[in-house]
Amino acid sequence: MKPKKELVHDLNDLLERNYDAIQGYRDAARNVTNEELKRFFINQAKERLKLAEEVKVEIRLLGGNPVKEGSLLGIFHRSWMNFKTSLNHDNEKEVCEACITGEEKAVREYDQLLGQKGVWSDRLMLELQDHKTITLQAIRDLESLKEKF
Repeated sequence: MKPKKELVHDLNDLLERNYDAIQGYRDAARNVTNEELKRFFINQAKERLKLAEEVKVEIRLLGGNPVKEGSLLGIFHRSWMNFKTSLNHDNEKEVCEACITGEEKAVREYDQLLGQKGVWSDRLMLELQDHKTITLQAIRDLESLKEKF
């Protein structure tokens, strides 16, 4: 079994990804004019906030300190997307694609964590699987919304 310090590190990486998703969805809501899409992005930001809170609890249960912000790479990605979408006023499809890309990265991270058998408690494995399921549903919803544009 991994030392607690490594488990906390892995969960903090996941927490950073959730922070990136929260801010990414908030930015996405600001970068589109379609009201249905705005509502979807705002709801996804709220959902990721709940997931982040659950991860924070797990980190604290392991005796760790949760990180307080997203990753540097996430900041750069959002800055680039905000710049690109500011140049184009009809950007709903592009914003959806950027969100899909971020969510696909999250799914790969969940797969990596879930692939570590015997490392996580059964309860945490179920929680991580639930987070992955929520993320996969967001991808399906984004794909569907993207097709409208």
